[in-house]
Amino acid sequence: MQAVILAAGKGTRMHPLTQEKPKQLIHAAGKPIIEHIISSLPKEITEVIVVVGYKGDMIIDYCGDVFCGRKMHYVWQHNPLGTAHALEQARHLLHDSFLLMYGDDLVDGTAIGRALQHKSCLLAYEHPDPRAFGVIELKEDGTLKTIVEKPEKPATNLVSASGLVLHTDLFDYYDEWPETGERYITHALNRYAQDHPVHIEQLAFWYPMNSLEQLKEAEKSLQSL
Repeated sequence: MQAVILAAGKGTRMHPLTQEKPKQLIHAAGKPIIEHIISSLPKEITEVIVVVGYKGDMIIDYCGDVFCGRKMHYVWQHNPLGTAHALEQARHLLHDSFLLMYGDDLVDGTAIGRALQHKSCLLAYEHPDPRAFGVIELKEDGTLKTIVEKPEKPATNLVSASGLVLHTDLFDYYDEWPETGERYITHALNRYAQDHPVHIEQLAFWYPMNSLEQLKEAEKSLQSL
């Protein structure tokens, strides 16, 4: 099975660490973030596609053609037009269901393994204050109804985390976008969920690393594992 890792962003909230290298090569608990991500993937993932952008050559040089026992491919996102646009750069390499990971989050590998049993699945985390995240609302059967970004009054405490099992038929829902010009996976996934079941698997842990503060918190947690 394939995995796609989105790793094209500049990581401006991680300055000054990202002035000389991409965020994915910053060390946490002794090794780069991208190595944590790839080494924790279930054995079913045999091929990894990394979407690179800012200082992407450094990621390619570090990971090479085979990394952590997995065949590696790279595609470029030259313009930062959102996560859906980033995924679209890998579209020509994808077939059937695949795992999508964000390149700055570490998550529970056991939950990923459960998610791989579904055609489409969203990894969720129960957060004490979900207002800063995409909040998951469920249908009566427990599958995804919609994701609401940063609501003032969240309907649940479940938030969308890094890790989605998607199918290539999601690209059939790439035909309508907000007028901002940026394309986000959440927008397409909400439309997809109206017609297809998107299952939910809950994470035991989730360490987002979008800022220096989050990096420090994640590093403490990793050292205690």
